[in-house]
Amino acid sequence: MKSAHLFCLIVCLLFAAFAHAQDNDDPAKLEQKKQLILKDVKKACAPQRKQSDSEWQAMIMSSEANKLLMRNAMLAVDRNNQEAYWDAVSRMDCMEDY
Repeated sequence: MKSAHLFCLIVCLLFAAFAHAQDNDDPAKLEQKKQLILKDVKKACAPQRKQSDSEWQAMIMSSEANKLLMRNAMLAVDRNNQEAYWDAVSRMDCMEDY
């Protein structure tokens, strides 16, 4: 009886771990989240110079501090934490002096 319970527990844990790993490794979802965050950052920054979106994004993501804030914003999206999300977005450096 104990072995049957242990087997069921192991199967359930493996299934949960597999489902969690599948959800986090989807590159399309990660890129979609990143684009959403960059869109909100662009609204907050309102860049004055004429640049293409890809040039502006490359400039913003060249900063290590902005990369960390991007990770924090992505984590906040995953956790559905709007306060942490907007905190990370509002703290991103707009890089307008560069």
